[in-house]
Amino acid sequence: MSSFQKTQQQLAKEAQKYNNLLNAGYQLFIEQGVDAVSIQEIAERAGVAKGTFYLYFKDKDDLREQIITQKSNQLFQRALSALHQTNINKFEDQVVFVIDYVVDVLAHNREALKLIDKNLSLGIFNHKMNEFLSSSDADIIRALSIAAERCGIALKNPRILLYMIIELASSTCFSCILYSEPLELAVFKPYLFSAIRQLIRSQIVSRINLDT
Repeated sequence: MSSFQKTQQQLAKEAQKYNNLLNAGYQLFIEQGVDAVSIQEIAERAGVAKGTFYLYFKDKDDLREQIITQKSNQLFQRALSALHQTNINKFEDQVVFVIDYVVDVLAHNREALKLIDKNLSLGIFNHKMNEFLSSSDADIIRALSIAAERCGIALKNPRILLYMIIELASSTCFSCILYSEPLELAVFKPYLFSAIRQLIRSQIVSRINLDT
């Protein structure tokens, strides 16, 4: 076996341990709550030694932060995949579809919503974003920019626009989903989508006629 193959195998093993810890932490946090779970329990569920935990994470808060990063990005990737199965052409409608998809998934998984706790934007913009999420195919900001360009729209700052939209949706829908406050989610959605459309329009620099 070549040194390159050995290195690849080692990297694969490390990635597996990391993912096992993420999955174990997520399952235990959902089952028991973050405060009730010990690092020893997480390590045992992941099938690794307790010391291995500290090779990847500083503490439980760091683990939770990286779980939010992973789950948030996976959720948005699923939403984008669902969008690609539709015939929605207008940029505003595409963005609303994605946000609607994300909100509905969280509405049907309240325990996961409590773990994320209004921090969807933390997941997307986390500076510790994992290697597997930093590829061009997984870049949500890049996907937004490409979608706008295909619709003939130039945005002032796609990153800031995405941040504002996600912050707005996650912070407002959290209470709607869990407590039906100030409104039930279905009643609140039209207000949310109207605000998102206004945000988008405020960030458009120019429109290009793609038919010319």
